[in-house]
Amino acid sequence: MTYLDTTQEFLEAFECENPPEFHVEEGAITAVVLAYNEALRFPYFLDHYRSLGVSNFIVVDNNSDDGSEELLRAASDVLVLRTGKPYREYKSKWRHLICDQYLNGRWAIFPDVDELFIYPGWPEVKIDALVAYLDRYGYECMFTTMIDMYPAGPIQDLKYKPGASFIEACPYFDGSGYRHVPLKGAGGREFNTPKRHVFGGARERLFHHSSKRKPNMLDALLLGALFRLRSKAPSSRLGRYVDRRLFKLVKDGLPGVDPLMSKVPLVKWRRGLTFSGGVHNITQEISMAPDWGALLHFKYLDDFSAKVTEALERGQHAVSSRFYKDYEPHLAKIMSAGAFSECSKRFVGPEVLLECGLMRETPKYRQFI
Repeated sequence: MTYLDTTQEFLEAFECENPPEFHVEEGAITAVVLAYNEALRFPYFLDHYRSLGVSNFIVVDNNSDDGSEELLRAASDVLVLRTGKPYREYKSKWRHLICDQYLNGRWAIFPDVDELFIYPGWPEVKIDALVAYLDRYGYECMFTTMIDMYPAGPIQDLKYKPGASFIEACPYFDGSGYRHVPLKGAGGREFNTPKRHVFGGARERLFHHSSKRKPNMLDALLLGALFRLRSKAPSSRLGRYVDRRLFKLVKDGLPGVDPLMSKVPLVKWRRGLTFSGGVHNITQEISMAPDWGALLHFKYLDDFSAKVTEALERGQHAVSSRFYKDYEPHLAKIMSAGAFSECSKRFVGPEVLLECGLMRETPKYRQFI
C-alpha cells in the first residue's frame, strides 16, 4: 500500500477532509488511545501518563456523549480524532493509520483509559529512561501483564470522582492464579510477538469458570512444570511447535472463555506493523525486551455495572462481546460483595509485582536505570 493510499484510508476512517497537522518531536513518546464515554477516567489517566513523561496523546473519540470530547479538546497536548465508525470493525485500522501517519520510527504506547502503565523503577524512573534502555539494546517493544485492580469492599460503594487516584480507589489485585501459555488455535501460529501470553487472575476467578472437562493431575503437573507464570517462552520455531502441542494436552481443562491478561502496549512503530484486534499481539516478529511492565487495569470502579450494560447494548467488543455476556449473570453479586479474596494482595509499588512474577526485571535493566 502506498502512502497516498494510506492517507485516503485515513480520511475515510476518521471522516475528515485532511489529516490534522500533528508533529511529534524526536524522542517524544505518544499515547494512542481509543475511547467511548470515558469522562470519569480521563482526568486521572492523563495525569498518570503525563507524570511518566508521555509528551502527546492522540485520542480516537468514538462519538462519546458524556463530555469526553470537550474535556480532551481543552488539553493542548491532545489531538482528538472523532469518528462514528464502528469500533469493532475499525479499532485495529485506527491504530495502524495513526501510527503510519504520525509515528513512524517513534515510540508509542497504546493504553485503554482504564489502564495505567508501570514498569520496574516506577515512579522514579521516567518513560524516556525506559525507552533509552530499550533503544540501547535494540528492543522494539515491551510486554506487559494486565492486572485487574479492585477495592477491599463492595464495588457499588466506591463513589469514585474524576481526577482521584485509581490506585487509592482500587489498591488490590490477585497475587496468584496466573499461567504463561501459548495462544489457542490459529492465534498461536498467526501472531509472532509475543510467543506466549498470560491468562488467569481476578477476572477468570470471578466470571469465567466453564471448561470442556474437569482438570486432572496431568493438567496440574504440566501447568506447574511448563506453564507457570515465571516460565520462559520458547524462541525457536520447533520450540513453539512443541509448546503448542504440550499446551493442547491441558487446554480443555481450562476455562473455555479466558480473557487475555497481557499486552504489547509499548512499541517503536514502523510502517507495516499490524496488531491483532487489540494490542495483545503483533503479526510480525519484532525484538521484545526480556523485562516485563504491567498495565494496572481499573475496570471495577462503581460504573462497572453500567459499563457492562452499555457494552452489551453497543455490541462493539471482541467476539460478539462474549466476555461481557459472562459478566452479566454475576453483576449483582460482584457489585455488592466485591472482588476481594484470600489471594488478594495490596499494590504498594512495582516490588510486589516482581515478587509475584507479574513483572520482570533483568540485571542489565537495573544496571542501565
